[in-house]
Amino acid sequence: MIKSLITDPRNKEQAFIDQNSLYTAEIGCPPLIVQKKRIYSQFLETAAGSNDMGIDGSTTAVEFFVQAPQNADLYITAISIVIGYGTSAQLWEFADANAALTNGVQIYYEDARGDIVEIANPKTNLAFLRFNLSTSNTNWESRGFTVLNDYGYFTAVNLLELMPPYGIKLDMGTSEKLAALVRDDCTDADLFNIRVFGFERLK
Repeated sequence: MIKSLITDPRNKEQAFIDQNSLYTAEIGCPPLIVQKKRIYSQFLETAAGSNDMGIDGSTTAVEFFVQAPQNADLYITAISIVIGYGTSAQLWEFADANAALTNGVQIYYEDARGDIVEIANPKTNLAFLRFNLSTSNTNWESRGFTVLNDYGYFTAVNLLELMPPYGIKLDMGTSEKLAALVRDDCTDADLFNIRVFGFERLK
């Protein structure tokens, strides 16, 4: 057993409250220390810097990714997907192509050893929308994504639920990355991109 004596600067006894908890002063502002985190937001992009995923990757697959920074650990907590097209679509097709994708858009994490962990491989609008549990099939389609009166939808992946408590970590200075591989003709999507959100943990 360890016994200790706790006093305040004025040498008064500390007050205990219900359930034998020690009462301390409430401070409503952050501590005066150097901030070690900063917000991160970035599109998945090709090596050439393009974030337009509405392309034909059926002959040669095209990778869109974010990679671990050199000077900070990167924690990705959410993935946001936007798909827009010209006419109203059905859930069983991709965009308004009147068919599902053949190979899908593989969304995955690659570790420093090159091992790939697949998060999803959606081929239809429904498969993309399943990421967002709050979306119903009566109001999933929105309007005006690229021009007046066209169609499209948003969906999101909450990685805090898949990888608690901080999502997917990309270790600084490594080749680790989060990526999406377009392996079909996705040109029926007039607008198609993926943006990730999270934070960087600095040294």
